[in-house]
Amino acid sequence: MEVTQNMDCALPTKLAILKRESRRMRKQSVKREYINMRVAQLKIERDNPYNDAIDSEWYNRIIQELEWAKQVLLEDVQPTNCFMEKVDG
Repeated sequence: MEVTQNMDCALPTKLAILKRESRRMRKQSVKREYINMRVAQLKIERDNPYNDAIDSEWYNRIIQELEWAKQVLLEDVQPTNCFMEKVDG
């Protein structure tokens, strides 16, 4: 959803609101990219052939928790039971 606004008479209050919203959106983008990067790193570690099964399960559990946190904090999705779901990968 894209919002367009005529900036012909942009009051200081409007500008402040727009700047605050822009900062909030950038912060969410940075958080989302960090979580995605960390999940990618953990998937590499999980799939390492030198790990034993217990290590791989721990990596999988951390991946599940990060995916759950991303959904709840950044995507405004109703929380699900992250422990019982399987991570695709």
